[in-house]
Amino acid sequence: MIKNRKAKIVALTVGLTLALGFVASPAGAQTIAELQAQINALMAQLAALQGSSAPSMTFTQNLTLGSTGAEVSSLQQTLVTGGHLVMPAGVAYGYFGALTQAAVAKWQAANGVAPAVGYWGPISRAKYASMAGPVVPGPSVPGVGITTPGVEGTITATVNPSPAAGTKLYEGDSKRAVLGIELEAKTSDIRIERVKLDLDHVTGTTVSDNNFYRKIAQKIYVMDGSTVLGSADLSVDTVVEDGANRFITIAGLNFIVPKDAKKVLMIALDARSNWDSDFDTETFSVGVPVDGVRGIDGAGVNQYSPSTAFSRNFTTEGELADSATLAVSLNSGTPVTQQVICATGTDEDECDNLEVARFDFRSTKDDVTVTDFVLDIVRGGTLTTATSSTAYIYDGSTLVGSASLIMTTTAAGTYTFSDIDWTVPVDSTRTLSVRFDIDDAGAAATTFVASTDADDVTAENASGTVVTATGSADGNTITIRNVGLEISLVSKSIVKASTPIQNNYSTSTAEATFTLNLKAVGGDIRIGTNASTTGALVENDGNGASVTSPSFLVFLGGTDVTATLATNASTTGFTIPTEGTTAEGTNSRVLSEGSSIQLPVSFLFEGKKATSVAITTGSYSVQLANVNWVSSGGLQASSFMADSLNWRTSSVSMP
Repeated sequence: MIKNRKAKIVALTVGLTLALGFVASPAGAQTIAELQAQINALMAQLAALQGSSAPSMTFTQNLTLGSTGAEVSSLQQTLVTGGHLVMPAGVAYGYFGALTQAAVAKWQAANGVAPAVGYWGPISRAKYASMAGPVVPGPSVPGVGITTPGVEGTITATVNPSPAAGTKLYEGDSKRAVLGIELEAKTSDIRIERVKLDLDHVTGTTVSDNNFYRKIAQKIYVMDGSTVLGSADLSVDTVVEDGANRFITIAGLNFIVPKDAKKVLMIALDARSNWDSDFDTETFSVGVPVDGVRGIDGAGVNQYSPSTAFSRNFTTEGELADSATLAVSLNSGTPVTQQVICATGTDEDECDNLEVARFDFRSTKDDVTVTDFVLDIVRGGTLTTATSSTAYIYDGSTLVGSASLIMTTTAAGTYTFSDIDWTVPVDSTRTLSVRFDIDDAGAAATTFVASTDADDVTAENASGTVVTATGSADGNTITIRNVGLEISLVSKSIVKASTPIQNNYSTSTAEATFTLNLKAVGGDIRIGTNASTTGALVENDGNGASVTSPSFLVFLGGTDVTATLATNASTTGFTIPTEGTTAEGTNSRVLSEGSSIQLPVSFLFEGKKATSVAITTGSYSVQLANVNWVSSGGLQASSFMADSLNWRTSSVSMP
């Protein structure tokens, strides 16, 4: 029986040799695909006659349709040598497709695994492990997974731009990438078998390469993206000391770099859970020595790279939580500069839960808990009205805290929110909405601005260590009255034209148009027409006399040049809608309480003065700065928009 088996092995070996010979012979009648199929079959029979159904492998992953990676390649090799799978010529190993699924189903049926549906899961892995016995590394089979059989190639290894030098490795870090190896295959596919790595301690109090694995890192990985191709524990038993150098070699990668393609392998570390603080902020490096990368080409020839060693430095840091940060900034959705009419409550002079600002809090490196928060308030305008008795901070619809402060005549004050214990999870941003209860609003305007900065925030990391906040946030100006117009901007634009408007000078003109939404709140509001001496919108007088509070400001670049263009402003145009308003006298209309209208208004100025002298050349824009109206309290002016860029047009080149 033994003689017969040996005879069969010899015959198969001869047949395999002849088959390979046919591949090399251009006169052979068989195709490469047919010969590759024969080779696969012969290899499977040879393995079976030798008494081993598969190379001894360790599988750790569930594999199914669409799976990729080194374990898929190993499974396919196992199925080929067991006679369950024939890989077509030109098809690379490493992708779990329909052929592999069918082959797994055959293997399951043959080995009593049910259901035999082609899913390589825990049951199949356990069955395989019981059959395979102890794991013994076997020799690499040249050509497995390579689509360029018989072709010699080269592999080039260089340092990848990412990760950059100076990556921080923190205590307890897991799979922190510290070095990228870019691999490029030429002429042939290259199967990367192993990577040799140089471990160095570069700078520190006591520089010794042994500190790398004795003090800092406990495990090293070779990774393809998030897939671990190989790993090794770092210890005196695994790291090789070669003179002054320390090396670790990770083999059995079976990673294919396709012909004329580039791939990147990441070298990552597991840091020790803690180290002596003396090792904080020290510099270490991981490098690839000369010929540190070995691969096999299509001809089964070993290929090595790089010809010049390279490395990447990284810096050790203490516990990640100790480096936690918290940054404060203004949220983009914070309420814009506006006028709010507070007309609720018994005396129709209150607002409840009026949102005045939104602040963002961004944490890094650890969860950060805000224990106390101080809100700064600055009031302006009439200080004897519109007090804020209570302030609230909300996270979405959840109340985080409240605080009381009576500001009857003071211009500034603070609200202190104590023991709020509001947590910002690591590497995330959470937002606090600031809201006020407003009391005693009056006809005259009172303004509020809410702000905070780093000194107003008390915070700590998950370990209870103090985190010093950075940044600041200033909300926009909110103007409060108990009666008046609520004014919002619908649209704005500016157009340059060449129509002579006055003084018979042919010149360019710039016309700005604003569309406003006006709502009467707290009472009826009277709006003067364009002909009224107290019209809703007025500009610098065309005869050169300036009005006290022009409705429009002209900017050259960022400089207000309104006064110098007094004689150029020729037209302010608007027509108060008759629908929704009631005529009162000759030159005004009344907007009844609760009613709204849209009012398009325009402002035009010329590129030449009355003296026919051109204005300064440059980029001009127009800002709406003031709207006049009359309530039971007399003539009022809403000028909250005067300092807000939201109410300024884009620029046109003049003259």
